[in-house]
Amino acid sequence: MIPHLQLFSIFLLLCVGAISSAQPLREIEFSVYGQYPVRGIEYTPISEAAIATGAKADPPVSIKTHSLTRMGPHIFKGGDQITFQDASSKEQVAQVHLTAESDKWLLIFVKNPSYKEDPSNNSKYLIYAFDDSPRNLPKNGLVFLNISGKELDGLLENKRVKLSAGESGRYRVQESLPINLWSRDFSGEKLLPALIKTYHFNPDHRYLMIFFPPVLRGSVDLDVRFLSEAVE
Repeated sequence: MIPHLQLFSIFLLLCVGAISSAQPLREIEFSVYGQYPVRGIEYTPISEAAIATGAKADPPVSIKTHSLTRMGPHIFKGGDQITFQDASSKEQVAQVHLTAESDKWLLIFVKNPSYKEDPSNNSKYLIYAFDDSPRNLPKNGLVFLNISGKELDGLLENKRVKLSAGESGRYRVQESLPINLWSRDFSGEKLLPALIKTYHFNPDHRYLMIFFPPVLRGSVDLDVRFLSEAVE
C-alpha cells in the first residue's frame, strides 16, 4: 500500500500538470496561501519571453503567506508557468503551470513530503492552483478544496455529501451551516469524525474551505482553513 504522504504528494504533483513548450503571453493575477507560513521566497514578475516582446524588466517580487487570509494580489506577465525561488540562494523552490481557463488564481503552497528525503530531485513546495475567479467562486458561494489525502463523507446540514480529492461543486451559503464530516482511520476499517462544526456566513462574501492533512501524525482531525472575502 502506498503511504499516505506519498499519495498526497502524487495528487499535488498531478495538479501542477504538464508544462507547455510554447506558452502564449498573458497577464496573470494571483494571491498566495500556505498551510504553514511561507517566507523568503520571490518570483520574477516579467518573464524573459515578455521582455523579448518589449516589456520592461522588473526586479523580483517577494511573497509571503498568512494563516488567516489570501495575500496579494501579485501580477505576472509571461506564459503559463511561474517559478518561485529562494530570495537568498536563488534556488528554485516551487513551480506552477496555470491553464488558460482563468487569469486569476489562488496558489496554495504545501511542504513537499519528498523534499527532505531527496532535496536534489524535489521542490521544497508543491503548489495547488485554485481558480479564484468570480466565475468559479462567486459572491455568496462556498467551495470545498480537499487536499488532505483523505476521502470525506458526511452531512452539510441535512444533505449527504462525499468530498473526494480536489474541488467540490459550488454551494450557496446561508446564515449558518452545520458540517459533519467523517473519514476512515489508517487501517481503513473505522469511520472517525474529521470535522464536526457549525460555520456562520456573512452576506456578500465568498468562501473557500480548505482541508489540509492533520497536523498531528496519526490523527484524523483535519487542519481546516476557512477563507472569506468580501465582494462588492
